[in-house]
Amino acid sequence: MAAKLSNSELLARLVAFDSISAHSNLPIADFICGYLDDPRIKVIRLPSADGQKVNVVAHIDSRPTAAGGSDKHNAGLTLSGHLDVVPAAESDWHSPPFTLTETDETYVGRGACDMKGFVALAMNVARDAVEWNLHRPLALVFSYDEEVGSLGITRIAETWGDRFALPTSTIVGEPTSLRVVRMHKGHLNMRITLTGKGAHSGYPYLGQNTIEPAAKIITALSGLRTELQAEPTELAAFFPETPYVALNVAQITGGEAINIVPDRCVVDLGVRVLPGMDSAPIIQRITQVIESVEHDVQCGIDVLHDNPPMLLPEESKTHRILCDVLDQSETIAASYATDAGMLQQMGLECAVWGPGNIEVAHKPNESMPKSDFVQARSLLEKILRRFCTDE
Repeated sequence: MAAKLSNSELLARLVAFDSISAHSNLPIADFICGYLDDPRIKVIRLPSADGQKVNVVAHIDSRPTAAGGSDKHNAGLTLSGHLDVVPAAESDWHSPPFTLTETDETYVGRGACDMKGFVALAMNVARDAVEWNLHRPLALVFSYDEEVGSLGITRIAETWGDRFALPTSTIVGEPTSLRVVRMHKGHLNMRITLTGKGAHSGYPYLGQNTIEPAAKIITALSGLRTELQAEPTELAAFFPETPYVALNVAQITGGEAINIVPDRCVVDLGVRVLPGMDSAPIIQRITQVIESVEHDVQCGIDVLHDNPPMLLPEESKTHRILCDVLDQSETIAASYATDAGMLQQMGLECAVWGPGNIEVAHKPNESMPKSDFVQARSLLEKILRRFCTDE
């Protein structure tokens, strides 16, 4: 087994990997597998279809109890995190983004907050846990491409099969300022592709312009967005700023030159579905609005990703134990999506909890408060002992 690093040293090693979603994550995954290489830790690699990305799942089984067996296979704890980060091409970084830089109060670097801080802590607490008397198992699930639609965790859901049952109680370690989040919105991504016919702009009757009907479709979708914002939702009280399904016309691309009739136009949509909601009726409504717009070009409608929302019952064992350890009584919700939605569909009880503030994620000079990092390590050990030992 590789020599153990301190929490901050391990964070520095993880940040040093340029693991933006556009790159292969094999270097950081190889490092993690090497760091967790121990006969008492079972490490499984689950590659993407093209082999350029890999999920890493590690498992520490429980020791036999005095009665000669271990507790139920689905007891214990799963710790989940993603290995990819968003790009760091902004010009206003004060330090190299892939070098962990210390200030008096923070660690600065791309991924320090979202979410290599939690991954580092999970790796080290797992190394420590192999020496404990675990009565229930611990699993680590580290995914690729969470930032572009939870593609890695979707791959796990599709290919995991009957390898072994992951412990049901699950913490997804996104930055929550150390508060338990028991619900979050989903993120549905759709694409509209309009295909027409190119021509010289001096002879427009020879072509079929795709940008003009795209504009009509966008106007119609704006009307749908207004409708959605006015509709009551069951959990609206937990999302006071956006208590509705939020529809965002996010990107439009089309045309080649100013003197060519554009033969193709692509419009991408992002839709934030509330917890407890099924995305299928929303997809149907969007499709109906698009099809209601009259035009003379071909129109394709595709669902790119459907990252589901997450909802953890307030009375669930997972929520009760976490709130007890953290001395939390209120329900906290988030408007972003995480891997928890897909893990929930695998039958796991997911909560989102981790060090750092989501407001600094995806920005230049992303940072992790040192105080959060230290406190999270202590709390994570307490949480792990509650779920996996009889202490």
